[in-house]
Amino acid sequence: MLTADALHRIAKGDRAALTELYQRVQPQFVGYASALLAGDVDAALDVVDEAFLSIWREAGRYGGEGSADGWIRRIVRNKAVDWLRSRRERPQAPRGDHAGELADPSDTPERAAEKTSAADELRAALARLSPDHREVVWLCYFEESSLSEIAVIAGCPENTVKTRLFHARKQLRRELERQRAD
Repeated sequence: MLTADALHRIAKGDRAALTELYQRVQPQFVGYASALLAGDVDAALDVVDEAFLSIWREAGRYGGEGSADGWIRRIVRNKAVDWLRSRRERPQAPRGDHAGELADPSDTPERAAEKTSAADELRAALARLSPDHREVVWLCYFEESSLSEIAVIAGCPENTVKTRLFHARKQLRRELERQRAD
């Protein structure tokens, strides 16, 4: 089922279409929301669920212009921004065991520990970026979106995306250097 078709079916009240769409795209959008929310997966799950409630109510507003996935991504982004605004505080780096995320069965225990440590350092540095900078880094490097795609998703000009990426990379480099010096 294509996303646009699902949205049209949802607009007509088809709950099965909503369920199918949710099951198909929820993991992708939780990853995206989590990146926007500095790795807070619990909040990302809530944000995506809220987004799908909005999709259920507003699917009729999707008029077919632009990609349906982009339309959904924009709703998820707006819900994540709302969540951040409601907290009025900068999110903290997530805590927890992330050892399995980069695991490779051929790794030695020492190599696995190095990968986990590097992932934790990167996650902590990403958490210190602004939500706008985290978003462009996530979309560019983790979802491999083009600059023009990121501009549409973020609702800003492509040059703004380039500027955000430049400053985000600069800040990440400083953060990682600072962490390694500590």
